[in-house]
Amino acid sequence: MIYLINPDANVEVVRRLDISTPPLGLGYLASVLRNNGFKVKIIDNMIEKFKLPDIINKIKDSAVVGITSTTPTFNSALKYAKAIKEKLPNIFIILGGVHVTFMPYDVLRHEFVDAVCIGEGEYTLLELAERIDAGKSFEGVRGVIYKDGGRIVYNGPREQIQDLDSLPFPAYDLMPINKYTVFGHKLEHFPMITSRGCPFGCRYCSSSLFMGRKFRARSAENVVDEIEWLVNDFKAKYVAFSDDTFTLNKKRVEKICDEIRNRKLDVEWSCSSRVDTINKDLLRKMKRAGCSAIYYGVESAKPEILKYYRKRIDLEKVKTAVKLTKEEGITTICSFIIGAPYEKKKDMQATLKFALKLDPDYAQFSILTPYPGTEIYSEAKKKGLLLTTNFDDYTAGKPVLKNMYMSPKEISKFLKYCYLRFYLRPKFILREIKKGNLGVAFGVLRRAIWGRKN
Repeated sequence: MIYLINPDANVEVVRRLDISTPPLGLGYLASVLRNNGFKVKIIDNMIEKFKLPDIINKIKDSAVVGITSTTPTFNSALKYAKAIKEKLPNIFIILGGVHVTFMPYDVLRHEFVDAVCIGEGEYTLLELAERIDAGKSFEGVRGVIYKDGGRIVYNGPREQIQDLDSLPFPAYDLMPINKYTVFGHKLEHFPMITSRGCPFGCRYCSSSLFMGRKFRARSAENVVDEIEWLVNDFKAKYVAFSDDTFTLNKKRVEKICDEIRNRKLDVEWSCSSRVDTINKDLLRKMKRAGCSAIYYGVESAKPEILKYYRKRIDLEKVKTAVKLTKEEGITTICSFIIGAPYEKKKDMQATLKFALKLDPDYAQFSILTPYPGTEIYSEAKKKGLLLTTNFDDYTAGKPVLKNMYMSPKEISKFLKYCYLRFYLRPKFILREIKKGNLGVAFGVLRRAIWGRKN
C-alpha cells in the first residue's frame, strides 16, 4: 500500500477565504500508481484534520508514504515525516512538491526523510514504487535524490512529460470530495490543469521553474473529456483551469470552446490569463462556451516595479484587456502585489489607485513573497533581505522581505487598507447588490481582513 499525504498547515487561502479544493498533484500521482497496479490511498489532512497518531495508525501497513509540500506547508510536512519515521521506521518516506524541489538537500539532512522527488513526480514515484516492490536499488532512477547508506545520490533530472494526454485523470474518488468548500459552500467547483510550463519567467514565480519554461499542452479533446467526466461523475457545475496562462495558445483555446459547445456541456469555467494573450474575438468565443471569470496578474502600476518582476506587460494593455473582458460579460479578477524591497509607499498607493480606476469585478492584494527557487529569493538571501526563514510565514499575506522605506507592520496595515478601500466602495457594493452577491463579497472581505469568524 502507498499513502499520499497533504499535510495540514496554516494556509492563507484555506484559513481566511474558506476555499478548499482537491489537491491535483496527489490526484495525478495516485491515478498513475493505481493504473500500474499499486494500491494507493490519499489523506488530505488540510481537510480531514486527523491527529498524527490516527494517521500513523492508518498507514502502519504501507510500504511507501509520499508527503507533498508547498512553502507554507513545509514545516508541517517535516513534522509528519518525523512522527511517522519514529513510530514506523521501516516505511520509506519521500517528500515532493515545489518547495522541496528547490531545497532538496536541506530536506535530506533530516534522518527521517529517505528521498526527495524533484519536479514532476508521476513517473518518478511510479519507478521508485516498482523498485521498492521488486527489492531493487534506485540506481539510475532519474528525478529523485535519495539516501544510500551514508551517501546522498542524485541521478539527474527526469525528462518532462511531453504527452500530457497520456496521464489518467486525477483520482478524485480517493479524496474526501464532500468535505471541500468554496466560500463555505459545498464543492461544485473543480480544478483542472490543461497545460504545464510557462515561457514568461516572472522573477517571483516558482511555477515556471518547477514545470519548465516550455509550454506543454493537452489536446482540446482530452481537456473536454475531463470536463465531461467531472460533470457526469461528480456533478461539477464549475471548472477552474489552474494553468499559469490558459490562453497562451489561442487556437487551442478556440478548439476547447468549440468542443464544449459541440458536446452541449452545461458548465461554467474560469481561467488565468495574461493581458497580452487575449483579444475581443477570443473573449467572445470563450464567453459563449461558458467562461465566467478570468484572472489577470497585473501586480503593479509602476513600470519600474513591473520591470523588477520581469512581468513584461504594458499598462495600456491591462486597461484594454479588462475593458474588453467586462464588455463580454466575463467577471474580471486582478491581482496586485505590494512590498517589493525598493518600492516606496507612494508606489504602492499608485498601484491601489490604478486598481480602483481599473475597477475589475474583484481584486486580490498580496505581499511579495520570495519563494525558494525564484530569482527574488536568491537575490534576497544574497543581499540579506529575508526577514525570516520560517516558511510558515510565507503565505503572501505577511511581510517576509525587508523593504527599504516601510516597516513590516506598515506594509501589513497597507495590505488591509487596500482590501477595505477596494471592497467598501459604494460602486462595488451597489454592483454586488445587483448581482445578488453581496453576502459572498463581504464574507471574502471579512475573512481577508480579520480571518475566520470563529
